[in-house]
Amino acid sequence: MQTVRLTSETDIEGWRNAARALLLQEIAPEHIQWRVGQQTHGLFDLPEDEMAPSQRVNQRPTHQFKVPREFIELCRQVILHRDPSRFALLYRLLWRLKAQPKLLQLSVDPDVAKAQAMVKAVRRDLHKMKAFVRFREIEMENGESEFVAWFEPSHHIVEASAPFFTGRFTNMRWSILTPEICMHWDGHRLNYTTGASKADAPAQDAGEELWRSYYRSIFNPARLKVPAMLAQMPKKYWRNLPEAPLIAKLIADSSPRMHGMIVAKPTEPQRKIVKYVAKEESRRLPADAGGVIKALRELNDTMLSSADFPLAVHATQAVLGQGVAPATVLLLGEQPQEQDDLAGQPFTGQAGTLLDQALNAAGIGRSDVYATNLLKHYKFKLQGRRRIPLALDDRDIQTYLPWLRAEIEIVQPSVIVAFGPIAARALYGKGMEIAAHGSKLLPLPGGRQLVVTIQPAVILSIRDQATKQLRYEQLVKDLALAAKAATQLALEKG
Repeated sequence: MQTVRLTSETDIEGWRNAARALLLQEIAPEHIQWRVGQQTHGLFDLPEDEMAPSQRVNQRPTHQFKVPREFIELCRQVILHRDPSRFALLYRLLWRLKAQPKLLQLSVDPDVAKAQAMVKAVRRDLHKMKAFVRFREIEMENGESEFVAWFEPSHHIVEASAPFFTGRFTNMRWSILTPEICMHWDGHRLNYTTGASKADAPAQDAGEELWRSYYRSIFNPARLKVPAMLAQMPKKYWRNLPEAPLIAKLIADSSPRMHGMIVAKPTEPQRKIVKYVAKEESRRLPADAGGVIKALRELNDTMLSSADFPLAVHATQAVLGQGVAPATVLLLGEQPQEQDDLAGQPFTGQAGTLLDQALNAAGIGRSDVYATNLLKHYKFKLQGRRRIPLALDDRDIQTYLPWLRAEIEIVQPSVIVAFGPIAARALYGKGMEIAAHGSKLLPLPGGRQLVVTIQPAVILSIRDQATKQLRYEQLVKDLALAAKAATQLALEKG
């Protein structure tokens, strides 16, 4: 009995070298045992001789034998299967191909059918890994972020999946932990370590609750097909999915929800109109406030219906201006953040909370200003399920600048606070840098003043606490300057 010992479960080159040597010696499949690493022998299959995969023989073949290309591809897939009999199966197919060159075309042959079934199982497992890996963000000691995922593949597919993940998440530092082998990408190089346990993976991060909210909101009970869902997302993958706790309840509630949808009276579709002024604030508005609000709504309706408005390919919904109109102070951001996109309002989330604190510290109430963005929707690119914000380009500015100018003419602010150089550049021209123009009043057409300051979201991203505090104090100072200037201009107008 001849025993072949391979270096790993996916040692395709080792198997090919050994198979070539065995075939030259005309050793039949039933006289060969295949082992991996330090795998021990069974009780009834003790070897008589052991051969390393790299072992060669000098004997020349008695006749030429060309292996079909499809068999090589078959080997690369089958060897990833977990069935320990796969090495023997492949050699048996190779042995039979000498006498039956068309063997692989016989799908009813038991060996061929078994190999094809293994290929399908491996491909299915690869697809599931690409679909169900969920990264969690952790902060490293150097302040950078790394994304870690835990996955339990059914077969030896981790290394085969590497090109997909390195290509899809090229700019991220990530690790995928599995019981047998772990894969790590630092943005430039891929390396592997030994297997891990689920306890080594991080606990859920803040983004998962946001993802669950999104998953819950897009669930459509009228389109639920449980067998089809289970076919695409088998239950064995649920334990590693953040949305898994919601699935059972969503399925259970689907019938009552669908019945409610059926019996409900039809409603006329209407465009979402942002509520610009709360009822309790209406007493602060001048007599012509109703005309101003109407003009804003007409402007935004025209913009949303314009062919130049690319909302459908970019974001969840439009994020339009909100606040008092007319207003003495207008807050201008570059573009909505992801939380703004989900809420449909400007300056929400942690950045909005920080802005509110700075406004209060500067003696300004959020209800006393009008807030808007140059870009009226969230611009991003997808990395897996994450939406990564993209910077505005000249085309974005040219598309939305006319709408912004019209919005400013309706709101009639005395002072505009621009958060970030791009928002300032749209109004003032090129060459706008916060370091050079911050804490200054810059003249704008129409007798208005411009104050350029740092974006609240940028302040939140600063790791050093001392620097973050300095930038926050600068933001408060710039807002106070805007408030003082607005008051002075109002007194001058008398």
